[in-house]
Amino acid sequence: MTENNGCLGDGYTRTDYLLSAEEINALPELEQQDDIIFEYNQGDSNDCTIYSALGALSDLYNREVTKEQIEECNEESYKRGRIKWAWWYTKMAVETCCDKWMIRYPTDKVFFYALRNRNNEENFKKILEKWYSICTSFNGNRSYQKDREDNGQIDKADHGESTYGHAVNLRKYGKWDRAVKDSYKGRKTNIYGLIPTIDELNNAGTRQNWSYVILKDTSAEEKIREDIKRLNRMKTRLTGMIEDNSAMWEDTHDEEYRKELHIINEMNRKKKKDCNRELAKYM
Repeated sequence: MTENNGCLGDGYTRTDYLLSAEEINALPELEQQDDIIFEYNQGDSNDCTIYSALGALSDLYNREVTKEQIEECNEESYKRGRIKWAWWYTKMAVETCCDKWMIRYPTDKVFFYALRNRNNEENFKKILEKWYSICTSFNGNRSYQKDREDNGQIDKADHGESTYGHAVNLRKYGKWDRAVKDSYKGRKTNIYGLIPTIDELNNAGTRQNWSYVILKDTSAEEKIREDIKRLNRMKTRLTGMIEDNSAMWEDTHDEEYRKELHIINEMNRKKKKDCNRELAKYM
């Protein structure tokens, strides 16, 4: 299988938010995901950065990504400066895919942080232990591929001069505390282990300098859940008011009062439509 890959670099800028050790310690643990893991195949495209970002979001929500979503993110990447069908940057793909994800799933609020790859082994370990997928990229060549194919894992850190860059997901899987989920579903080693530490890989130049982790904004999710409850309460009350006013309209013979009831019910029906419109944004 041809591996065109397509990562120009990590894309880090000094304005990126960094995930602190305190924030990493406070991260909630995700559900164990070995039995629920979605794999994807980028084929002969150069879309690995898009697949890396969507792969992490897929792992975060245990939700399969559709071909339509992949195409949407590719199209958006072209609007954001990526040359069509060309390689791109990990950070820019993460930002693009997060934005498109929240448009498709309005109740999912996500944000991302940068992780320095060098001298950060302990923090990587803590994140992976909690089952998060990290968007990362490496510099590969034939030696790296041969190492992977020999026994389904990378055994050595240094593979010499690279010939391509490739974005993947770094996560916990099976017997490996550090595993790579690639974007070549169907390949025997699409998920493979990493025996060298992150620091060893970085010191050898195999890993690029920065990685990115996508997290759920649980505070925003709580606000959305409360808003949904509020809108449903309003709908219930409005329905009751409409029914009561309609019954009153039937019972009264006062034409002026009937006109008032009609006006009030029209307002209530309009407000109920507004509630439905607001709720639809969360669906």
